[in-house]
Amino acid sequence: MSISIAVSTIQCLKKIPPGDSIWNKFNASFQNRELTTKEIMDSVYEGYPVTTQLKTPWRTSENYLKGQHLALDFDSENEQSTVDYLAKDKFISKYATFIHTTISHRDDAPRSRVFFLLEEPIMQSKNYVLAATALLWLFGTADKSCKDAVRFWFGAPNCEMEFLGNFLDLATIKKIITNYQESGHVEKRSASKINYTAPPSQMEVADALKHIPAWSISYDEWVEVLMGIHSSFGDAGLDLADSWADGKKNEVANKWKSFDGSGTITIATVFGIAKKFGWKKQSEI
Repeated sequence: MSISIAVSTIQCLKKIPPGDSIWNKFNASFQNRELTTKEIMDSVYEGYPVTTQLKTPWRTSENYLKGQHLALDFDSENEQSTVDYLAKDKFISKYATFIHTTISHRDDAPRSRVFFLLEEPIMQSKNYVLAATALLWLFGTADKSCKDAVRFWFGAPNCEMEFLGNFLDLATIKKIITNYQESGHVEKRSASKINYTAPPSQMEVADALKHIPAWSISYDEWVEVLMGIHSSFGDAGLDLADSWADGKKNEVANKWKSFDGSGTITIATVFGIAKKFGWKKQSEI
């Protein structure tokens, strides 16, 4: 059985740092392939990133073509994010195809990824995002960022791997989605947003952020929005970013500490993303 997937031509022996000049080349490096399970596992083991298939070589949500895999990252850095522990989970042991330690894994701080190859591809990006979000809901300890339509996954050279050999069927995916929607989780998540009134210096940015759905854009864009706010306001923009991002507890604050303002992402990036969702500057109205 062949799986529709896109594989980067760039072998990564470590993660690419934010703001690195190679990102443009990297985002254009994915090629659509039809691969067997073994070929996908070999690509991961050799350090080649993978993502969903794209209409054009540029990796962006608008270019989503189809996706035939879902994946979850477990980064708790304890026993619960080891390959052995995850392989014993009832759902994973029944539906997952393989598990591997990630590129960030250390023996004293384990991190693992579970790959679910699908019996049939998901043809619409909104349905792919919904399936990924519902799967995340099912596993509350997984990394919540693993849900956008063109999410890429770094390979992990010489990683530990366990082959389970299962495929996830669409009927099971639909059942998970139904349970997720009936749980009221979406409403609860939205209700948990921080109430924040932006000062005059941040009002234009706050208005733009109202148009950007934090849980619908890609994870890369989500981080870019945070970096753009940081580039303009520094620590003074943290509350604004946190009120928009709807992340896990301390997630935005921890990201904030890694930003040094030396990258190419600016507040113009934020405005550009907002415009894709219909936002206009007051001067343009």
